[in-house]
Amino acid sequence: MKTILFCLLASLAACGGDSKAPAKPEPEPVATPVEPAPVTPVAEPTPTSEPIAKEEPPPPDPKIALAAAETAAYENAKPVLEKFCKSCHMKGNRNATAKKLAELDITEYPFKGKHANTKDIREVLGIGGGKPTMPKGAVGSVKGDDLALIAAWADAWDANHK
Repeated sequence: MKTILFCLLASLAACGGDSKAPAKPEPEPVATPVEPAPVTPVAEPTPTSEPIAKEEPPPPDPKIALAAAETAAYENAKPVLEKFCKSCHMKGNRNATAKKLAELDITEYPFKGKHANTKDIREVLGIGGGKPTMPKGAVGSVKGDDLALIAAWADAWDANHK
């Protein structure tokens, strides 16, 4: 391989190639070490006497909780009220006369009528120990769990409407 390279250089010189000597490679620059900049220590934060308080959500509005409890209690009692009261106290039913609807109308909630209050409803159903006077034709038939559901709704209504 050296022989081929030598012959190639000799033939270039014989052909009148450039008579200049090949340029010397420039020396590579030598890196000068640089001292790192001094590090300034950072002071650590000093603990405060009071921890940083996390922002707590506001407490729930008691009015909203009472309204939700009343609605839930009504939804539980609604089937019982419809079973025992709707024939006379809900529009469109066979015994629902204008007079009976004026006394108590459970067609919409909240109820309407002269006796659309928990005191009167408790009284006619015997909630609290009195003698029941309703439902007409089946006096005292609302009892046990059914009566407890209506009592729970009445308690929730009273709590929400103080």
